[in-house]
Amino acid sequence: MNGVLIIDKPRGWTSHDVVSKARRILQEKQIGHTGTLDPLATGVLVLCIGKATKIVRYLETDDKEYTAEMKLGITTDTQDADGKVLETRAYSSLSVEQLQGALNAFQGSIQQRPPAFSALKVNGVPSYRVARKGTLLEHEKRLVTVHAVRLVEYSDPIARFTVHCSKGTYIRTLCADIGERLGTGTHLISLMRTRAGRFRLGQALTLEQVAERAAAGQAEQMLITLSDAVSGFPALTVDDSDAQRIAHGNAVSIPPGFAPQDPEAPVRVLGRGGRLLAVARPREGFLRPEVVLV
Repeated sequence: MNGVLIIDKPRGWTSHDVVSKARRILQEKQIGHTGTLDPLATGVLVLCIGKATKIVRYLETDDKEYTAEMKLGITTDTQDADGKVLETRAYSSLSVEQLQGALNAFQGSIQQRPPAFSALKVNGVPSYRVARKGTLLEHEKRLVTVHAVRLVEYSDPIARFTVHCSKGTYIRTLCADIGERLGTGTHLISLMRTRAGRFRLGQALTLEQVAERAAAGQAEQMLITLSDAVSGFPALTVDDSDAQRIAHGNAVSIPPGFAPQDPEAPVRVLGRGGRLLAVARPREGFLRPEVVLV
């Protein structure tokens, strides 16, 4: 079984919990995921099954979209509702304009400090494990991009907003930083990922739906093909001779006239019948396979 499966992750589950459940349902050991979601979060979780685990690197760099809710006036150690309350602040009621203005301040390329309660590893140990023992590590800030952030609804103390951002953006940290700018303090109370790259919530299945379809013998029909999963890359169809070379990890010549818009972008190498053979990079007149999928 090879392909990509889009799951609507339930609240309270870790991303690893979802992978473990999918392995049992599909009776497939080789399953990975892109873009970890915290237990509090729901929505799009991309599972890569079988040979699709080889293309994780191309999917996990895509931008994301979320719908989030934050509660003003309270901060927590995890920056979300699952954490311990650190402070409760009194504040004057805010206007919609004040809130949107604070959100706008975080639009664009920003420096963000990953939270202590995160999966980032320090000396091989996830940061959250260290934090649970009472040591809150202060990670180095890193550059992320918030393409757009928009207030959807505000009923004090709850504000609901949407975010379109780059890989690696922590929405709970964004909430905490917005709260500090406002002076109210905030924490994240709900989060739904509505898009991860080309995969949207409308494509996602619940684990219950996956179990039902698998029991009905429809497991393969649920999967997005390897080629479709990376359909944003330009495609080149090769003949049988070059297909053999690619299958053995060898480079093939780029044919005259093949000029993708981005000459640095990965290329889907297709064989007979449109089968995805590999993902390759153009280098000095050759396509050099990065990942072979046959």
